[in-house]
Amino acid sequence: MPKHVQLADYLRARIDDGTYPPRAKLPSEATLVQETGFARDTVRKGIAVLLDEGRVYVVRGLGTFVSPAD
Repeated sequence: MPKHVQLADYLRARIDDGTYPPRAKLPSEATLVQETGFARDTVRKGIAVLLDEGRVYVVRGLGTFVSPAD
């Protein structure tokens, strides 16, 4: 399984278990690089998967946030 998919699964699980509740800010790319040991590009690709799914959204200049529950 590609590393960016592993990261997306990791973040998805943390969103689902409430670690990152709706509208909560996700850790920065740099923090996720340190926590996971993945390269920055891998972290970006993993977050992009969640963006494509609508699970997170980006506020330019502020960060990436968990989408509100439907």
